[in-house]
Amino acid sequence: MKRAYYSNSIKKFLEDTQTSILGELILNHTNRTLEDLQKNAWIKQIQILKDQLVGINGQIYFEFTIPRMGKRVDNIIIIDNVAFVIEFKVGDKRYEKYAIEQVIDYTIDLSNFHEGSHKIKLIPVLVSTNANTVITPQIEVISFSTAAKANRNNLKEILNTFLNTTKSPINVEYWENSIYKPTPTIVEAAQALYNGHIDKEYLKNTYRVLLTRAR
Repeated sequence: MKRAYYSNSIKKFLEDTQTSILGELILNHTNRTLEDLQKNAWIKQIQILKDQLVGINGQIYFEFTIPRMGKRVDNIIIIDNVAFVIEFKVGDKRYEKYAIEQVIDYTIDLSNFHEGSHKIKLIPVLVSTNANTVITPQIEVISFSTAAKANRNNLKEILNTFLNTTKSPINVEYWENSIYKPTPTIVEAAQALYNGHIDKEYLKNTYRVLLTRAR
């Protein structure tokens, strides 16, 4: 099953034309109606990523499906030992709370339910294209307390701050073909929730504590 509307090495993505990439995104779009707003957002994403990923080796995905969760991530970029989960807000001048929560939720879902993401370093990134530069403490991003924040001009700089080339790189083929598989702690928590032993807010906070300890 094709997990992403478009996937490629970053090198080949940079070599592909904007028209070719956009054409593949449109072709794989599952809804029959595709609004100009979405097309324009993809065009802007392509332009920014082509500018910001020059000189970087890795893998890139557009509209990656989180197995069985019914959610698509704008972009996932895998570089060395890090998978960046990226949400674009084209034209936004602020890093809105709802958008931060959205990309964090995507990241937590991948970590909890996608087998290939259980033990890797996942970094949520919100790209508000027209926002000012904001520096967020790395520990807050790694613990999923917030997302890394980037704009159209400093995305590459933000990505580089989380890289550690001394660690083993992610096996891209294994990662992208991994199945839906909840972590044992998630299964246990879901059973407790079903039996009425914990509430949803406690469950959500427990996820984040467990994920922080895992890192």
